[in-house]
Amino acid sequence: MTKEQRLMRMNGLIVAVLGIAFAVATWTPLYPLAKLFLNLAHWPVSSAPAILDPTGRLMLAVGGGLTAGFGAMMWAVSSEVMPVAPEAGRRVILFSALTWFSIDSALSVVAGSPLNAALNLIFLALMLGPIDFIDRLTAA
Repeated sequence: MTKEQRLMRMNGLIVAVLGIAFAVATWTPLYPLAKLFLNLAHWPVSSAPAILDPTGRLMLAVGGGLTAGFGAMMWAVSSEVMPVAPEAGRRVILFSALTWFSIDSALSVVAGSPLNAALNLIFLALMLGPIDFIDRLTAA
């Protein structure tokens, strides 16, 4: 396993764990964990509610599930695709990450939470950081 694959697996695990944390924060005793993030993402415009209504909990569960799924995809690509087709694996992660980042960030700004777009840079770094762009350039 290459360093690129190991980093992608590790970062995929981090993304998946964060997604699971968001999803389980739908359970009321764990919501304060998500509230910390929501307050930061909305800063300074507003603050997260003390408790979430059913729709808010659903959105947190869906978003957390999708984030966990993206992390699992990174793990699978690094384990199953990269060993046999590294360039294809890089493209899958690159296209998926840029699609997510563009839509999530642009619409976070529209929704009045521009800081979330900045926070998305952390996830983008986790998703794209392991990709060996130097290898891509020298192979071309």
